[in-house]
Amino acid sequence: MNHSFKLSLTGDLATISQHKVICITGTDTGIGKTVVTGLLAKELASHGSVVTQKWIQSGDLDSPDIKTHDQLSKYMHDAKFVSDRQVYSFNDPVSPHLAAKLAKKTIEPGLLKSATHRLASAFDTVLVETSGGIMVPLSESMTTGDLVADMKIPTIVVVPNKLGTINHSLLTMQYLTQHNIPIIGFIINQFDQSESQLQVDNPSIIHKLSGAPKLGTVITG
Repeated sequence: MNHSFKLSLTGDLATISQHKVICITGTDTGIGKTVVTGLLAKELASHGSVVTQKWIQSGDLDSPDIKTHDQLSKYMHDAKFVSDRQVYSFNDPVSPHLAAKLAKKTIEPGLLKSATHRLASAFDTVLVETSGGIMVPLSESMTTGDLVADMKIPTIVVVPNKLGTINHSLLTMQYLTQHNIPIIGFIINQFDQSESQLQVDNPSIIHKLSGAPKLGTVITG
């Protein structure tokens, strides 16, 4: 990592830590979910043991997202948890359903559930980072959101502070609400330290229209 990152929380950390398993999703891919997951794990470590999880890693197998989580959280984990933290690993940097198809494999929801349950029995908090957004498919008949809804995992939405994020954020939260997935709140990824009128307005209008609380902001140094 060539940048430094800082998570400034505006929400109550105790409110977040009361959840055993938390889903970290976002409005898109490449918008900071991995960074937020690692930094949030670091913050939550003051309230108990924390582990991060990436159900499916597609591409970047030499530097998987759970490795970045650990670098940012400065939390060392026993190697015995690796297979549960990263259940599926595929070479191709594409959607999980296609990555599995290209590898001639099938993503089994039951294996993902079991891995999360095992981690939850060993740690106080499990942070599950999704691959891409909430509606990314795991197969031709199941999305990530279907599994999160089935497991009833409270969710935090990572929002990049840029043009277009209002629409993407509200659509994501609307999906979560419609599928009875509890929304803990959203975290803004500021990318830089500038504060244009657009960047100031984005989190405010997202909160007003969705009702979801802003939990914090990530600043890139």
